[in-house]
Amino acid sequence: MALKLYAFPPSPRSFKVLWAAHHIGIDYELHLVDLTKGDQRKPEYAALNPNARAPVIDDGGYLLWESNAIVEYFASLKPQSGILPQDPRARLNVTKWMYWESAHWDSACAIFAFQRVVKRLFAMGDPDPVEVERGNQLFERAGKVLDSELQKHRYVAGNEFTAADLSVGADMCIAEMAQFPMPSFAGIRRWYDGLQSLSSWRKTVAMQRPPGG
Repeated sequence: MALKLYAFPPSPRSFKVLWAAHHIGIDYELHLVDLTKGDQRKPEYAALNPNARAPVIDDGGYLLWESNAIVEYFASLKPQSGILPQDPRARLNVTKWMYWESAHWDSACAIFAFQRVVKRLFAMGDPDPVEVERGNQLFERAGKVLDSELQKHRYVAGNEFTAADLSVGADMCIAEMAQFPMPSFAGIRRWYDGLQSLSSWRKTVAMQRPPGG
């Protein structure tokens, strides 16, 4: 029985697990959670994820939500992928970036996502300049941390592609649409160009078109 993946492909968090599945080679059965229609608030979906958020997976009755946890689970299914190193220190060097993404990077990117993407999608009015400026400040602070690492090596946690790139990189799937302020971050721009060249990235981007789009 195929693993069931409940997701909304245009969302960066859903993009993350779809991209991870494609990159690692996880077979799945997609169940669309159309956020534009409020699918996430339906009782049958709340039974899968009480947070009323996407994504969530159901692997033979094993339910798991939180996008970074799902990426780790996928990596455990295909340890030969090397997405999560076996050495404890190398592994923690990857997972620290996954925690950082949740605590810092996603928080900055989410402001631009809401103000410049979600508001337009749901006809909620123009971006709030105060919030955009707050986003600029958060992005500048987090961006400096990420860019400094990407000036040292090819990928986030070193010279090999890992779950850190899947986690942090997923937010970049809306970089142009949300107008992330990246001009001063040469390392991030170089890394992002590399992500876009990956076949797994291109396959996932092709799924991002909104329902009916």
